[in-house]
Amino acid sequence: MGIPSFSWLRNIGIGGRLFLAFVLISSITIVASGMATNTYLQLSDRLLLLKQQDIPGLDAAARLNDKSRQIVATAPLLVTSDSSVARDKAMRELNSAIREMDSLMRNLPDYNRYFLELITQISNSLTLLNQSVERREVIRQELAKHSLFVFPLFQDVIYQIDQIHSTPELEEVIHRLYYFSGLIEKVSNDTSFNELDYTFLRLEKLGAEIAEYLTLLPQVPSSLQESLFDLLTMSSRKGPLFQLKNEELDLLYQQSFLLENSQQHIQQLAAQINQYTNDTNTSIRGSLERAIKSIHGSIRNILLLSLISLSIACAISWFYVRRNVLQRIIELQQNMRAIASSQLDTKIRIVGHDEVSSMARDLQYFQKTAIQVEQTNQTLAAEIEERVAAEAQLKAAQNELVQAGKLAALGKLGVGITHEINQPLTAIASHLHTAGRHMEKAQMDKAQTSLQKISLLLTKITRITKHLKAFARVAGTELTPVCLDAVIRDAIELMSSQIDDQSCQLDYQMSASSLYVLAEPIRLEQVMVNLISNAVDALSSAAIKRLTIQVYERNNRIFIDVTDTGIGIEENQIEQIFDPFFTQKEVGQGLGLGLSISYNIVQDFGGQIRVSSTPEIGSRFTLELAKAEQ
Repeated sequence: MGIPSFSWLRNIGIGGRLFLAFVLISSITIVASGMATNTYLQLSDRLLLLKQQDIPGLDAAARLNDKSRQIVATAPLLVTSDSSVARDKAMRELNSAIREMDSLMRNLPDYNRYFLELITQISNSLTLLNQSVERREVIRQELAKHSLFVFPLFQDVIYQIDQIHSTPELEEVIHRLYYFSGLIEKVSNDTSFNELDYTFLRLEKLGAEIAEYLTLLPQVPSSLQESLFDLLTMSSRKGPLFQLKNEELDLLYQQSFLLENSQQHIQQLAAQINQYTNDTNTSIRGSLERAIKSIHGSIRNILLLSLISLSIACAISWFYVRRNVLQRIIELQQNMRAIASSQLDTKIRIVGHDEVSSMARDLQYFQKTAIQVEQTNQTLAAEIEERVAAEAQLKAAQNELVQAGKLAALGKLGVGITHEINQPLTAIASHLHTAGRHMEKAQMDKAQTSLQKISLLLTKITRITKHLKAFARVAGTELTPVCLDAVIRDAIELMSSQIDDQSCQLDYQMSASSLYVLAEPIRLEQVMVNLISNAVDALSSAAIKRLTIQVYERNNRIFIDVTDTGIGIEENQIEQIFDPFFTQKEVGQGLGLGLSISYNIVQDFGGQIRVSSTPEIGSRFTLELAKAEQ
C-alpha cells in the first residue's frame, strides 16, 4: 500500500485550504461544545433540584425570620402607643404577621405540632397583651375624670376657708390642704405598688391632721365639712383613686409579663428556624460541591481539546500561512512599495495559481499602467512649465501696460501740470524782483514778506512734483487700508487744470472724511484719474458741464459714483466699454486702455465697477470696494 498523495491540494486556493483547516478546528470545537453542554445539563438538573426543594424552604425561613423580627419590633408598640388608633394599627400588623408565619411554616418539610403550639402561644400572648392595654387605657381615663373632679372640689374648699376668720389653726389646715393636693396629683405618676402605698399613707395621715385641726376651730360651716368629707373620702384607700390606680399597676405588670412571654416564644421559634436554615444550607453546600466537581472535570476536558485546537491552528499558521502565503504577500507588498516610490522597473515574481498569484498579475498590469501614466505626467509637466512661463510673461505685460497707462495719463496731463508749475515760477520771479528793490531801499520787512511768499510757492511746486513722482512709480500689490478722501482729492488735484480748462462745475460729496477701503493707494488714484479724465472728455461738447463725485456706505461696502452730464454712451456699446482698446474718441486722442486697466485694478481689490448711461444726458460709473478699519 503506497503513501497517499496530496497533489490535489495544489489545485485548491488559499480559501479552500483555510476552509479545510476551519472544518478541522470546528470539529474539535463541536466536541468541546458537546462536553460543555453535557456538563450544563447535569448542572441544570442539580439547580432545578435546589430550586424545587431547598431554595423555597430557605426563602420561607428567611421570611419567617423577617416576620419574627417584625413581631419583636411591633409588640412593644401595644404598650407604648398613646392612642387607640396606633394600637389598633400595631395589632393588625401583628395579626397579619402571625398569619403569614403560620402559612410559611406549613410549607416547611419538617413542620410539626411544636410549630403550631408556638404560633398559638404567641398569638394568645399578644391578644391578652392588647386586651390588658385597652383595659389600662380605660382605667387611665377614669383616673383622669376623678382627678378633674378633685381639683374643683379642692378650689371650693379653699374658697370657703378664705371666708372664715383667719386663725393659726386655720393656717395649718390650709397648709396641709395644699400638701394634700400635691399628693393627689402624684398618684397618677406612681409606677409601683410601694410608691402607691406610701402616697396613700401620707394622704390618710394628712386627712387625719386636717380633721383634728378642724375640731379646734370655733365654728365650721356645714358646707365646708361636707366638701372636706368628700375630698378625704376620695383620697382614702376605699376611694376610687386608690382602686383604679392599684388596678392600673396590676395591668402594667401583666403587660410586662405577657410581652416577655411572647418574645420568649418568638426566640424559641427563631431557634427552630435557624436549625432548619443550617440544615438547608448544608444540603445546598453539598449540591454545589458536587456541581463544582462536575464543572472542573468538564473544564479539564475542554482545555485539553482547546490545546489540541490551538496546536493545529499554530501549525497551520506557521507552516502554511507564514512560510507560504505571508512570505509571498510580503514580497508582493515590497514590490508595491517599490512601484509606489517610482521604481517602475521592479521585477514581479508570479508563483502558483492562488489568490496571491492573481494579485501579483494585477500588480503587473498596474505596473504597465503606471509606466504609461508616468510618461503622460512628464508630457503634462512640460506643458505646465510652458503655461507658467507664458502666464508670467502675461503678468509682466499687464504690469507694463498699467504703467504705460499711467504714463499716458501723465502725458495727457502734461500741459495742465506745466501750467501749474509755470504759474508759481512766474510769481517767484516777480517776488524776487520786488524783494531786490526792497532790499536796495533797506525795506527789510517788506523784503522778508516777499521771501516768505517765494517759500510758499516753492513748497507748492515741490508738492506737485512729489505727487507726480509718486503717481508715476510702479505700484505695489499688497492691499492695505487706504484713506479714500485723500486719494480722491489727489486725483482731483492732478485733473484740476483740465477741469478748469473745460469750465466744469465739480461737486464732490463724501458722507464721512474718515472712510477707509481695502486697496493700494497709487492704483486706486490711477482708477480715479481715468474716470475723472473720461468724464472731463465727455463734457467737452456738453451744454451743461457738471462733474459729480459722491461717496457713501451701504452694508459695510463703500460706493463711489462719478457722474457727468456729457454725451453719454450708446446702449450697444456699454457691454464693450471695459474691453481693451475700445474707445469713442477720435483717432490719436486715446488708446482705449484706461477703463480696461481700471476694471482689472478694481477686480484685484476684490471690488466691482459698473456703468449706466443715457445718450445726450450723461453717464455714471460706480466703484464698489470693501470697507477697511483704520
